[in-house]
Amino acid sequence: MYNIVRRKTLATAALMAITASAAVPTLAQDYPGKPIRLIVPFPAGGPSDTTARSIAEGLGKVLGQPVVVENKPGAGAIIGSEVVLGQPADGYTLLMASNVISTGKWLYPSMNFEPVRDFRAVAGVFRSPHQVAVAPNFPGQGIQDLIALARREGGRMNYGSGGSGTMPHLGTERFKQVTGVEMQHIPYRGSAPANVALVAGDVPVHFDIEFSVQPLLKSGRLRSLGVTALKRSPQFPDVPTLDEQGIKGFELYSWFGIVARTGTPDRIVAKLNQAINQVMETPEFKQRLAALGAEKIGGPPATFEKMIQDDYQLWGEVIRKAGIKID
Repeated sequence: MYNIVRRKTLATAALMAITASAAVPTLAQDYPGKPIRLIVPFPAGGPSDTTARSIAEGLGKVLGQPVVVENKPGAGAIIGSEVVLGQPADGYTLLMASNVISTGKWLYPSMNFEPVRDFRAVAGVFRSPHQVAVAPNFPGQGIQDLIALARREGGRMNYGSGGSGTMPHLGTERFKQVTGVEMQHIPYRGSAPANVALVAGDVPVHFDIEFSVQPLLKSGRLRSLGVTALKRSPQFPDVPTLDEQGIKGFELYSWFGIVARTGTPDRIVAKLNQAINQVMETPEFKQRLAALGAEKIGGPPATFEKMIQDDYQLWGEVIRKAGIKID
């Protein structure tokens, strides 16, 4: 009797083990079984929002389920991030992330989550270099003229940005550290007000994201002393890189990509990554990036993960040296 019961028990346990082992791939194969939310932690209408909507539309076609974009702006992308972290790690709530993933904890030490730890990379979408924008009457033609002027001013020279902790702010602080010049930060409430101040002559320079300052450069209301990439921008082929002008190896990009909560199953992340890369290969998406003056990131999750980790180390060092805190 004991042997019969024992055999039945073992058979039941084996059946349960087989069922459990089959459940994980089945879960991933069935994904997505309902609409997906893509949280954009920025206001509607900006480049990250419009790109997210383009990705969402394509993803919906590839995955066979609607991908709904929701804007949750505020607090330096913290509000939108917390929305995602408040949901299960099942791939149904994603975040359109930016450099804030790499800089957030350095800038906001009291935030109750660690972006690099609590999110996992799904797919990098695009990155944009910055243009060192100045007014047309700026007394110089290149980046060395800016450096010379800043040194003559002896620390009295200002620079604008779209706000404390933004990439124009952090990028200019890195430029100061690399070149040894001193400039004073004047933060504005967004890129547009900073560029209005630049046109008006209230500040002499703004290291703005190319897709943001592009219309003013093309109209001639502003001009650029250099681009912060290692190769010239297709949109502005006559503008030399900082590397060409003697600031060797200097790069500054604002990037955007899609992340999920840490704990999201590998199979789901892989499926999302494959679908996002497929969308990014469409002519419509390539045309959108070209209009922004941005370049596709793409590739496997590991490529995007390395970008995040490299940025985390780089900006942590810059922020510590500059003593920046935004609490």
